[in-house]
Amino acid sequence: MLKLKPEQAKIALHIAAIVAIFSPQSAHAQTPPTQSGADLLNAVTRCRSLSEDAERLRCFDAATLSLSQAGDVTIVSRAEVQQNQRRLFGFNASILNPFDGDGRSEDIQSISATTASIRNIGRGELIITLDDGTAWRKIDASTPTFSLRRQYPATVRRAALGSYMMKVADNPPFRVRRE
Repeated sequence: MLKLKPEQAKIALHIAAIVAIFSPQSAHAQTPPTQSGADLLNAVTRCRSLSEDAERLRCFDAATLSLSQAGDVTIVSRAEVQQNQRRLFGFNASILNPFDGDGRSEDIQSISATTASIRNIGRGELIITLDDGTAWRKIDASTPTFSLRRQYPATVRRAALGSYMMKVADNPPFRVRRE
């Protein structure tokens, strides 16, 4: 029998709800679905509380039948969620986050990486690509001093009013925007 921790069950419920809402079948269905994704997953977890074997089996059979008729369902691990949140750091993706009940992402305050490339695009602006694939544009008037050909440790952190600051090597932090 599959046992989920309460936080795993919460994540699974949110995922099932998002899948049910955004599945192509629900967009083109002619009749509205009778159960939400959360209801479908709740039905499966409710079956665990039944003590009689035959009753629990009937419950699981009915719940899994409803779940299989709901369309594609994807389970996402916490590690995958954290990896995607790191990948989306710098973008305003909080409205699409299905992993927290109040619609906010688990706030990542900063990321650290190594510069993979630094390009001067003129007018004092730089495009800094980190080894994790993220690209950041320097948008303030500061003039950091570093070689465009070397790799440096870099940290990007949240700043005031939704902005971001990057610190590369021993240079003072400068304002950046995600590209």
